[in-house]
Amino acid sequence: MTNRERFLNTLRGKPSDRIPMTEICFWPDTIQRWEKEGLPEKTDPLDFLRMERITIAGFDCSLQIDKKMIEETADWKIETDENGVTMKSWKTAYAPPQELDFKIKTESDWKQLKPRLVATWERFSRETIAAMEQAHTDGNLVTIRPEEPCWFALRTIGHKECLELMALEPAFIEDIIATKTDFILEMMALGLTHGLTYDALWFFSDLCYRGGMLFSPAIYRRMILPYHRKVKDFCTRNNLPLLIHCCGDVRQLIPLLMEAGFDCVQPLEARAGNDVRKLKPLHGNKMAFFGNINIDVLARGNQKEIEEEVVTKVEAAKAGGGYIFHSDHSVPPTVSFASYRLAVELARKHGVY
Repeated sequence: MTNRERFLNTLRGKPSDRIPMTEICFWPDTIQRWEKEGLPEKTDPLDFLRMERITIAGFDCSLQIDKKMIEETADWKIETDENGVTMKSWKTAYAPPQELDFKIKTESDWKQLKPRLVATWERFSRETIAAMEQAHTDGNLVTIRPEEPCWFALRTIGHKECLELMALEPAFIEDIIATKTDFILEMMALGLTHGLTYDALWFFSDLCYRGGMLFSPAIYRRMILPYHRKVKDFCTRNNLPLLIHCCGDVRQLIPLLMEAGFDCVQPLEARAGNDVRKLKPLHGNKMAFFGNINIDVLARGNQKEIEEEVVTKVEAAKAGGGYIFHSDHSVPPTVSFASYRLAVELARKHGVY
């Protein structure tokens, strides 16, 4: 069974020879540490540990505003990006950038910039096309990652501002979501017309935080669900599973994602209260679960704790198919190579069908 076949079976809730095992992000400092602890230099951990690879491709989803450098030092830089968001990013640390200002503040601002969101073949880069073709040759899963419509609104207006406007000016925010949805589907269709092939569509959109959803279920159903369903309809017509990455406590969101038709949720942060040992019996194979291996447990390095974490979660979540082994977010340098390697070995042993 190829990596691609194993992933696709799992995303459709079917068992395979074993569970797929992958990781989307090892921090740069993690790789540096692991190279001192036994990982051969310049070797991808996925290859060394015999894990599956997912190619995450995309296209230019931006408003295509000219980038502008505002200030730069040896440690950080402040610049305005292609969506008009001014951010401070750090050169010496692996950390999220700090958002400082936004070009879109009012509905009038949006209406002026909205015509820039036009689907064109040129938004697919040559590098992206080549990476997708190589991934198919290698038998790996190819996912297309457009910018999720609500996340686009949150990112281009600012979280606090956008969440307030959802309540105060819902038509304004819904227009952004609707426009972005149509743009994404036009781009996806354009790629297919030009002969591109992708295996799944994967949204990255943090609609939750540690305390739960960023907004009420009612707002989701009214302003976001119809557009997620529109994307799902496209995916169904083209036989593409639909995945979502959402940090935070997703327990209240999961039934809504099921209403929308999502096939898989990732990464199921354990420290936010998510636990596949409870989610799997509750939801069965209605949705595939991807992740949830508590990185805090691996960081402590206690072998018995790691065995308990991995074995109980893999055994529970793999039942009937529909589970992908992955950390509950990403792998920081607090995790030793020995601890992560042990987790992978346990998952491989107990993930067999």
